[in-house]
Amino acid sequence: MFRILTASAAIAALSLLPLPGAWAQTTPAKKPATKKTARKPAAEPVAATNDDLNPAQLSMADRVLTGTADCELKQKVEVEKIAGHSGNFKVTFDHKSYVMVPEETTTGAIRLVDTGGAMVWIQIPVKSMLMNQKEHHRLVDGCQQDEQRIALLASQKAAVNAFSLAPAVAGPDGIAAAANAAAVLTAPPGSTVSTTSTTTVTTVVTKMPPPGPAASAAAAPSTAASGV
Repeated sequence: MFRILTASAAIAALSLLPLPGAWAQTTPAKKPATKKTARKPAAEPVAATNDDLNPAQLSMADRVLTGTADCELKQKVEVEKIAGHSGNFKVTFDHKSYVMVPEETTTGAIRLVDTGGAMVWIQIPVKSMLMNQKEHHRLVDGCQQDEQRIALLASQKAAVNAFSLAPAVAGPDGIAAAANAAAVLTAPPGSTVSTTSTTTVTTVVTKMPPPGPAASAAAAPSTAASGV
């Protein structure tokens, strides 16, 4: 009897203990917390500098205007030299930078070409522009620095004052042509430019000398015929 009671008490005690599976369900294991880090956007590939430039390219680099150029639609382009790399420039537009070097031209314009092969910066006396040569379109136009503003103002004044300064050389046609050229250079892309032309009529008057006295029809008799 005592043994039976003892066994029954042991079974009852064991029934009060939680099962291993139930314990696992009530207290799940905690996973270590992980920190979420923001992914940075992949940086665009930067074109490498080119130190293998010929003398003509280096000479052209001396004529590149550096600094801030004010462009159409209140945009800006930064052009700066790259220290330690002669003839290399960093051109920045719309938060993107390009490494450019001069390219020889036959037109007299300054042409900087992206060593990555995408962009071209063209500089002429009165303005500059940035083009995407792969997509064949202009990114920004009408960019001017101080030297280009002075050149444009000088050309406009020269067109206005040409006739008074050199009337024998700069006729109405020459003045109209200069004014038309200035209007085309300063006009924004896609706009319509009105040009003027002149027609000059020249009248040539030739003065003829007055006629001489009429010769006598009857000739004077000779002394031989008269016998005198």
